[in-house]
Amino acid sequence: MWFISMIAALAAASGTLNPRYADCVELVKADLELGRIAAQQWVSEGGGAEARHCLATADLAAGFPKLAALRFEEIAERDDAGDDYVRARLFDQAAQSWLLAEEPALAESALDKALALVPDSGELYLTAAHIYAAQERWLDVVNAVDTAQAAEFVSADTFVLRGRGLYTLASYETAAEDVVNALTLDPTNIDALVLRGDLARVGINISVSLAEPDEE
Repeated sequence: MWFISMIAALAAASGTLNPRYADCVELVKADLELGRIAAQQWVSEGGGAEARHCLATADLAAGFPKLAALRFEEIAERDDAGDDYVRARLFDQAAQSWLLAEEPALAESALDKALALVPDSGELYLTAAHIYAAQERWLDVVNAVDTAQAAEFVSADTFVLRGRGLYTLASYETAAEDVVNALTLDPTNIDALVLRGDLARVGINISVSLAEPDEE
C-alpha cells in the first residue's frame, strides 16, 4: 500500500509523525473495515492531512479508487499537506488511483500537477509510463521510461512497458533488451514472459539463461 511510503514523507515535512496516524494506518492494515471507520471518525473530529490520508488509503484498499483519488487530490491542495515534494507524492497517488479506476485522462491531469511541483522527479515518470500505456501512447511510454531510468528509477514493470512500446514500434532488438532487464529483476514477471513469447514469434529469441537468476 502506498501509505507506507507516505509515512516517512509526511514525517519529514512536519519534523515529527503524529502517533495517531501510525496507529490509523496499522489498523487499516490489520482490519480494513474497522480501520476505515476509525479514519472517518478522525476526519470528523477535525483531523488534518494525516487523517484524510489515512482515510483515502482505506478507501483505496476497500475498492473505491475514484473516491481515494479525489481525496488524495484534495489533501494535496491543503495548506497542511506539506512541502512541494509531499504534495507531488499525493498527486502521484491520486494519479495511480485514477488509473485503477480506469480513468487515464484524470490520472494524467493529476500527474501533471505533480510534475508542475517537482519537474525533475524521475520517480513520477514511472507513473507517467503506466498512464501512457493505458492510452496506448507507446512512444510517450518509451520516453517516460527513458527519463525515469536516467534518474535511476527503474522497475521490472516499467521495463516491460517500454519493451512493449518498442515492440509495438517494431524496435524488436531493443525490446528484447528490456525483456532481459525485466526478467533479471523479476524472473516470474508474467508480462515480461508474454512479451518474450511475442518477440519469439517475430524471430527474436531470448535465452532463458540471460533472464533466470544463477543457481547456487
